[in-house]
Amino acid sequence: MVIVLKPENLTSISSKHKGGYDNLSRRNTTKVSLSSVYESWNAALANDGIRTHTDYKLCSHTAYEFQEAWLQVDLKDYFSLKSVKIYYRDESWPPRRFRQFYLDVSNSSVNVTSTSQRVRCYKDETEEPDVPQSVIDIPCRHAARYIIVGTSYDAPEDNPIEGAILEICEIEVYGCGIGKFGELCKNCQCSTCSIINGSCRK
Repeated sequence: MVIVLKPENLTSISSKHKGGYDNLSRRNTTKVSLSSVYESWNAALANDGIRTHTDYKLCSHTAYEFQEAWLQVDLKDYFSLKSVKIYYRDESWPPRRFRQFYLDVSNSSVNVTSTSQRVRCYKDETEEPDVPQSVIDIPCRHAARYIIVGTSYDAPEDNPIEGAILEICEIEVYGCGIGKFGELCKNCQCSTCSIINGSCRK
């Protein structure tokens, strides 16, 4: 099931991604990393292009007993972002560990910034016993190099296992190069323009 977020100050996400905005996470130079790794389920599994299967064996997985868990996408350059789509583990396993996650973007790595130094695109407010959607499209219209999905939530259902855990099966970052806009990533007619319609920003 997919949820499209409609925060008050943001418009809804277009469902047209293929043939439209570039999936920046699939560029050859993009690097995806995790705060920790559980067994062999490393960050590469969140950026292998496989989004039709969300079995845990095909998903990235952070280790237990850490207070913070994060996945970072390093685009290796600055891009004009439109949205981020996250596919979470969901094979008869409710995404309890995904409660309270956040999505930040930044010009600096997660290792040298705090959450207060980044731009917050979204914060999940789901509380027990409810769970967030396992596939979620998030508007995130900013220029940035790093995309960070993080959490400090410790799911009570995990007892006696402790710690914040992320199990992201795929992450897709959509946008264009700086100075471009629209589904065809056309050139802006000014130095800074809207990623959606190319209107110049004053």
